[in-house]
Amino acid sequence: MSFSCSQFAFAQIFDDYQNPPSVKWREIQTPEFQVIFPSEFEDEAQRLTFVLESILSKVSKSIGKKPRKISIILQNRDVVSNGFVQLAPRRSEFATTPPQQMDYQDWLNSLAIHELRHVVQFDKISGYLKAPFFEQLALAIFGITLPPWFYEGDAVGIETLLSTAGRGRLPSWEIPFRTNTLRSKKNSYQKDYLGSLKDITPGYYQLGYFMTTKLRRDYGEDALEKLMTRIAKNPIRPYNFSNSLKRMTGFNTQQWHQKTVEELDSLWQDQLAKTKPLTYSFFPEEQEGIVDFLLPKSLPNGDVLALQRSNHSVPKIVLITKSETIEEVVKTGIQTEPHFSYGGNKITWDELRYDKRYLKQRFHIINLYDLANKKYKQLTFKTRLFSPALSADGQHIAAIEIGLDNRPALLVLNSNTGKEEKRISLPAHFNVQTPSFDETGTKVITTVTQQQGSNLLEIDLQSEATRLLLDWQKQQLERPIYTPRGILFKAHYNGIDNLYLLTHQDGPIRQLTNIEFGAANPSFDEATGTIYFNNYQLNGYLISQLNFDKTLDRPITLSQDYFINYFKPLSRQESLTDTSTFIPTKTFTSRPYKELNHLFNFHSISPVGDDISSIDNFNLGLQLMSDNLTNTFSTRIGFNYDQNTSGTDYYVSASLKRWFPKFTLEYRNRAQLSSIRLQSNPNQRIPLRWREHYTELKTTIPLTFNRLNTVYNTGISLGTSYTWRYNINLENISLPNFSEVRFPLLLQYYFNRNSRQSLLDLAPKWGQNVSFIYRSLAFDRRLSGDLFSMRSTLYFPGIVNNHSFQLRFNFQERSADYRLTNDIPMVSGYDQLTPSSVNNTLFLDYRFPLAYPDWDLGPLAFIKRFKAGLFADFENFSQNDRFSPRTFGIEFRADMNVLRFYLPNFDAGIRAIYVNEPGPKKIVFTYGVSYSY
Repeated sequence: MSFSCSQFAFAQIFDDYQNPPSVKWREIQTPEFQVIFPSEFEDEAQRLTFVLESILSKVSKSIGKKPRKISIILQNRDVVSNGFVQLAPRRSEFATTPPQQMDYQDWLNSLAIHELRHVVQFDKISGYLKAPFFEQLALAIFGITLPPWFYEGDAVGIETLLSTAGRGRLPSWEIPFRTNTLRSKKNSYQKDYLGSLKDITPGYYQLGYFMTTKLRRDYGEDALEKLMTRIAKNPIRPYNFSNSLKRMTGFNTQQWHQKTVEELDSLWQDQLAKTKPLTYSFFPEEQEGIVDFLLPKSLPNGDVLALQRSNHSVPKIVLITKSETIEEVVKTGIQTEPHFSYGGNKITWDELRYDKRYLKQRFHIINLYDLANKKYKQLTFKTRLFSPALSADGQHIAAIEIGLDNRPALLVLNSNTGKEEKRISLPAHFNVQTPSFDETGTKVITTVTQQQGSNLLEIDLQSEATRLLLDWQKQQLERPIYTPRGILFKAHYNGIDNLYLLTHQDGPIRQLTNIEFGAANPSFDEATGTIYFNNYQLNGYLISQLNFDKTLDRPITLSQDYFINYFKPLSRQESLTDTSTFIPTKTFTSRPYKELNHLFNFHSISPVGDDISSIDNFNLGLQLMSDNLTNTFSTRIGFNYDQNTSGTDYYVSASLKRWFPKFTLEYRNRAQLSSIRLQSNPNQRIPLRWREHYTELKTTIPLTFNRLNTVYNTGISLGTSYTWRYNINLENISLPNFSEVRFPLLLQYYFNRNSRQSLLDLAPKWGQNVSFIYRSLAFDRRLSGDLFSMRSTLYFPGIVNNHSFQLRFNFQERSADYRLTNDIPMVSGYDQLTPSSVNNTLFLDYRFPLAYPDWDLGPLAFIKRFKAGLFADFENFSQNDRFSPRTFGIEFRADMNVLRFYLPNFDAGIRAIYVNEPGPKKIVFTYGVSYSY
């Protein structure tokens, strides 16, 4: 679940991050739930447990499945508002920090309904497959049989039906889908579902909400139960979902998508006819590709600041001049919500910062940029501050702090030093959002949400008094600001996001705009009396402006709500659940959660080997997997068949990840294959086979940093091993010091510094990556030798935007028993070339996109991008008389989704390699397939 950061959702399916060891965990056990939470979150954990117990039967009703007991872990140290359910191991995690933009209800209540629906879905499809052996198989069956649009869309539907809020009630949430449809930009099913690199598509959450809701609208309350029951009965049926959908409705997924879009088009056209929108000019002119110019702010000279987000460049704050030229001011880093503020010739914004080691803990800090001297400064460190706002004179910053217990506070900081000047505690049950100063700097206006709805909250900085300006609204109120005539804010009283004015407390609300698709992010320039705001268009949010006085002279009648409320016919199928009435009537027993007692949590036998990083390295095997719920201890026991040695490897490993260093202990019994030359016949190599016991102990310290547009990774690894070899096939051959290798030393250090990539970038525009490895046999007196290697990768911008030039230099120095070991990458086609002793390699690559076709190849593949590259690979170049590549060539690749699966993303291609030396083969063709999540 994610309101604005959906990219995090899939990244967390196989989450292996940890919390700091200082977290003191507690647990609540009920017949249906195990709720695990940090000790300071006790009050909220008690309330949430009561909500979970209260809604379980309602969330399960329309699917007809009561789920088994599940562990729910409350993560209060993350600042990215999200939640997920996973198998292998079976658990759910709630990131408890509420977002700065969401629907109008309590964040934890919303998470409870949405994520609990996923638990029900999992158990309906594959709940009979349980730990300790089959959870990963259950996850695979679930992922293969149900497309993400179905289970996420259904969960959004139930969060909407069972509450008085939910994303199905928000015009801002459906705006891309609505705009595309009304502008006759109707995409294929695969493009709407799988997305596009060049165009805005609805998103699979939005698509799924409408397609699953239509199923229930047209085929009744039990439609989803019937569909999922048929799917679950025969999970290996080819095209199971589409087949079952057609059996029920007579339409396959493509046809059902088309029928859904046709119905929505009719409903949205009718809505458009009733709202009778006005036409507003906008600037800058519509850009090529996807681009937003968010949060416009006027400068004294008439130029406008905006936060630019696009598919072809990373987010940055830009200056739009009166002639509509666009100039970069500063690139921003990772933001949980798009945000910045201007005042007194300064800019402030918030950014996410990683904890260096424990990535379950992230911070939210405040940055400042001085437009006069063009200097950047990070004002706060290791804070949890959101939505900073500058006072008109630029001397003070107001920001929202969310504590580890979810209690909010308003902080006022000195904008020059970051020092805290004032702290005002706010009601514990309020989610306070996006503060803004008045002109005098003595008051702050914010939005606030809780289970009753949303409101405007005014805070007097001198008396520290607070007051609500409205009755609780079933509206997504956003970004209120002061103007001389009242408070300007965004809402959707007529069913479309528009700008509204609250003239005074308890006074009338006036509608100021009547937009076709949606307005957002108002700002006011008092010098010119101009309102600036975002106006949504086909390719993103652009900027419109209004003269405030003239707008007030031409009032717009506050019309009725024409939102299509697509879920409304389903209301009689579900019982509305107002969770604001869920006041806990009992206190659950809580106790310390002792990780030591839960280190082993065997959950799955995986039907693959231990290395699935590449299809080329795929080795068939099985492994029994154990992962504890807090991601601090993992165990693997298994075997895999090695295609290279035609032998079976057995292994057991354990990883302890709780402390600052990570420790891994691994034992392997494996088959090995090499070759030797006999003294009696030195021109012939004969195979040498053996088995070996291999035991390795390794400790690593991985660190992650980020600053503005750059992400840093560094770490050190220290390891050693013991090897005992036996069953040597050449029994009569003397192999001195071969049977045993005692405690070789492995030391590795790496450092990576890379700029963030835009959606269309093939690689970071700038990047420096280097890794040093040192191996030594110093602790084994019978053997000798050292190996030192260095690998490096440098990224540079290409000639054209989104092109990439890559330089990789690799070096190794070997001695004695390491003299035949290669520890660096070889040139392309190396296995087809004459063997050589390699001391260094240099690879030059230039990569560029060719086209973004968004091609449907039936059900087989959806191709998003074609790309190509030129490469030249050098070997031992410093030792040659001439600077000439050993191989060079060209490659063609495609980014695609296969068999209509949202994940993984596949990158497939072919490479033509020209061999630049005498030999029987001058051109070698290779192919490659990789995938990513």
